[in-house]
Amino acid sequence: MARYFKKSVMSLAGYEPPPQERVRAKLNQNESPFDLPEEFKREVLAEAAALSWNRYPASESGALKNALAARHRLQPEQILPGNGSNQLLQTLLTAVIEPGDGLLFFPPTFGLFDLFATINGADKTAILCPPGRPFPLEQALAAIRTRVPKLILLCSPDNPTGRALSRPEIEAICQAAPGLVFLDEAYAEFNGWSGLSLLESYPGLILSRTFSKAFCMAGLRLGYLISRPANIAELRKAHLPYTVNLITEHIAVRLLARPELLEERVAWIVRERDWLLGELQEIAGIAAYPSAANFILFRCAECGSLFRRLKERGILVRDVSGYPLLENHLRVNVGSREENLWFLETLKEELS
Repeated sequence: MARYFKKSVMSLAGYEPPPQERVRAKLNQNESPFDLPEEFKREVLAEAAALSWNRYPASESGALKNALAARHRLQPEQILPGNGSNQLLQTLLTAVIEPGDGLLFFPPTFGLFDLFATINGADKTAILCPPGRPFPLEQALAAIRTRVPKLILLCSPDNPTGRALSRPEIEAICQAAPGLVFLDEAYAEFNGWSGLSLLESYPGLILSRTFSKAFCMAGLRLGYLISRPANIAELRKAHLPYTVNLITEHIAVRLLARPELLEERVAWIVRERDWLLGELQEIAGIAAYPSAANFILFRCAECGSLFRRLKERGILVRDVSGYPLLENHLRVNVGSREENLWFLETLKEELS
């Protein structure tokens, strides 16, 4: 195999997806607890049946770009849709990073940052950010001055910690950056603030959004990048054509016309998240961190054993103890009230 594949790939363990089986409470992939309404599904699928499935979709997803541009008050040329934000992150690294180029990121954070950086041969600088402590801004600015990274990867709210960066922190990094700044905003709808307002001031800023979380469309795979038209034009050159299938595009456009549905569900999840955090913080042996996303990170003793016992009882959470600084940490996403009560009841029983 070493004769055929990159050394950078051979050295990797690869991405291991978490369990997908049907259980009593599936709280391990930061999905929405809500599916799209049955009436909405029937309507859009009936409309999709009238589309020509034997033809390629529009490569540029024009209707989708127009709808997203209207939502964010941008120009369609500022948007690049793709088959999930993960694929768009791969496009970004492919377009920007050559072997030896400097890249700065802040673990524990989204695992694909490190994976794609390694595959593309980046010269990585990692500044550790312990959960529950302030973002190390001064250390980050010092690294930017000394390492001169071509690309800086940020995630806010961060996965798996739930930390949200402030506007002054992001601005300070954008002002100091000699190259591009990528801001993953997969959970922005649960935070209330977005880097969208910084796009006009910082030409090297690129944002990423997804339909997998707040939009309840994880199974349909849709994400998009937002930046200045010149950046999007270059990224498009490295982007695979026809990555958004016509049915996903059609459903997304129809869903964007129903903003009240999104707003109701996001508001419910935020209230439930804050309630769930309060409940976890009352449990002896648990240290739960505040979150700006739709999940909560918590520390507990012997988390591997607890993870297995919860799974045996039909409660799936995410074991994130393999991340830097997160030994004995688990992550649970906000489910339905019934799922959250099952989780809390089972967790208390197992800890006792």
